[in-house]
Amino acid sequence: MYFADHIPKKQIARRLGVDVKTVRRALEQEERRRTRVSPPRGCRLDPHRDRIEAWLLEDPKLTAKRIGRLLVPLCGPVPARTVRGYVARVRAERFRKEAFVHRTHRPGDTMEVDFGESWVELDGADRKVKFLVATLPHSNVYFAKAYRVERLECLLDGIAEAFRHFGGVPRRVVLDNTGLAVKRVLKGRDRDETDAFHGFRGAYAFHADFCAPAKGNEKGSVETGVRYARNLAFRPRPKVASLEELNATILRELEADLDARTVAGGRTARQAWLAEREHLRPLPQHPPEPCRTTARVADKFGHVRVDRNVYSLPIEHAYRDVWAKVYADRVEIAVKDRVVARHERCFGEACYVLDPLHILPLLEKKHRAVPEATALRAWALPAVFEELREALQERTRKPDREWVQVLRLVEGHPLDEVAQAVCAALRAETPRLESIRLLLRSRNGDTAPVAPVPIDRADLAAVRVATPDLGAYDRELLEEDG
Repeated sequence: MYFADHIPKKQIARRLGVDVKTVRRALEQEERRRTRVSPPRGCRLDPHRDRIEAWLLEDPKLTAKRIGRLLVPLCGPVPARTVRGYVARVRAERFRKEAFVHRTHRPGDTMEVDFGESWVELDGADRKVKFLVATLPHSNVYFAKAYRVERLECLLDGIAEAFRHFGGVPRRVVLDNTGLAVKRVLKGRDRDETDAFHGFRGAYAFHADFCAPAKGNEKGSVETGVRYARNLAFRPRPKVASLEELNATILRELEADLDARTVAGGRTARQAWLAEREHLRPLPQHPPEPCRTTARVADKFGHVRVDRNVYSLPIEHAYRDVWAKVYADRVEIAVKDRVVARHERCFGEACYVLDPLHILPLLEKKHRAVPEATALRAWALPAVFEELREALQERTRKPDREWVQVLRLVEGHPLDEVAQAVCAALRAETPRLESIRLLLRSRNGDTAPVAPVPIDRADLAAVRVATPDLGAYDRELLEEDG
């Protein structure tokens, strides 16, 4: 103001609200006023700095609280605030923060995969679920799917679903050294992969790039994606009836957010994804099954134990070697190359997942075991079947065998249709197998037409017999009753 605008000193003092003497002293200074610097103060922990550094070098995750405990025999109790501040200064001076290289991913080149976990209210109960997140870092688009557990079959299913969602297969997939895919970490980037994962990625023909141990930052895009998916779909805690409903909600939220997010160049995430899709390789014509296959032997009950749970298969395959194919949501049991049983997967322990139709052929022969048969006791049959069993006990010597034969009608007819036929038979006071079978055939129009018998003699073939009027018999009966 004084040298450039030539404003008088008194006017400068009035504008700045200071004394004019202060203005004169400021103008008379030839150099910048020196700032007083206090000498560094010592700390009672300085004599033990080398020891603290040695502890941190040996274990970088050692906490300040633990260091304070270790220092008590050396220098007595030290305030926790003093220890925290001193350890923080030592860390900052001795251990510099790691620097990172910024990467630019080529379109269609990379997909990153990782698992996260969160809580949901599933079918009225609070449960912790695992969710797989996959991302294409070039277009910054995400895919997520929730599972009850984090197993090999879930990893394979999640990768396959991500390929279908993204519309193709990238050149490589980046993931950490999970035991689901890696049996042993070798030198450098070499890994000894599990057989199932190795065969799966060979069928899709992608390269697996595993991060260095404890270097999750090498797949930083999906690390961010896990937090993004958790905040988008799991907060507040969702209330769903099934995993299918939860996964539909996740995909709906991800789909709605594609047009709201932008990437480099000003494009939306959807526009970048559609452009990157052109660089992905097409899906294989015959994709591999995302399952874990194990060899088992069926026991004398026709049961197979898989993951501490018991599943049934048709009783004729008892004592046979079988293959258990464990998917993320179901279990299939195959004999040679044919699947003979499918069950919804159970995630508990010591559970019996039994199909009563598997044991009915044996119960027809061993009908005395009907009251204690585990599969039948767990079968939620309509009450009319119990009424039928009581009625059969009054009409036949072997009621349980005939009752099982009625249950076997479910093999060819829906359960509700068989139940309706049983009700009709009970109302007609003919609760027998043949009556119920006849009612089912008449309901479904399965009555086979009677084919004419071929006749060799021409004179007999020329004879024509009129179709009888069955109503005449009813009329005669009524006349006799009258």
